[in-house]
Amino acid sequence: MPSPTTALDLIKGAMRLIGAIATGETPTADEANDGLTALNDVLEGWSLEGLAVWGFSNQTFNTVPGQKLYTVGPGGNFNTDRPVNVFGGYCTFGGVDFQIEVVDQMAYNRIALKSQQQPIIEQMLYVNENPLGFLTLWPVPSTAIPITLSCGRILTQIPTLATTLIYPPGYAKALRYSLAVHLAAEYGMVPAVDVATIARDSKGNIKNANMTPPVMAFDSVLTGDGPAIWQRGY
Repeated sequence: MPSPTTALDLIKGAMRLIGAIATGETPTADEANDGLTALNDVLEGWSLEGLAVWGFSNQTFNTVPGQKLYTVGPGGNFNTDRPVNVFGGYCTFGGVDFQIEVVDQMAYNRIALKSQQQPIIEQMLYVNENPLGFLTLWPVPSTAIPITLSCGRILTQIPTLATTLIYPPGYAKALRYSLAVHLAAEYGMVPAVDVATIARDSKGNIKNANMTPPVMAFDSVLTGDGPAIWQRGY
């Protein structure tokens, strides 16, 4: 079942895999809607797994002079899908992009003067609150500048059975088999071993495709790219 396909076609395919319907049969309206709920549950779960979702989503917003805290999500200061994680970003000032370091709560707590203002943002703290996330910038932007956030992509919820689903290669198959495993539990069934195996393997293939090889970094002192400073204590 290649992408694009409709949500209903994907649900019917999953139901056939567990024998809930036969070839050519159509689920009842209640069964189809239950399947849509289960499919959205699968998508929501995958959004939390990182590698189950392809790439990052770079999104650009505008800061407000003197404002350090921004809500992120539908209807927030940065109006978008609420990200689970913000992995990086940069601000643009004078036509030049400046990288922003992502810090955790403890690192932000150690900042002595949190009200300091300047045009260029150096650090940001993202708190994955609900229903809106909270993004704190430091130093506080003293002027309105664009800020680009690299957010973990969210698999959006599917509103209707007629919605056309367009995913990268391999996703339609992985979703169909994963949905079959979820539906089997709802119907009090045990999915066939091959169905569960394909669900696991096809999702694993997606994660392998989405994996970015890690780049190892060393301190410049160790690589000889910078001056070494040694101290000896007695």
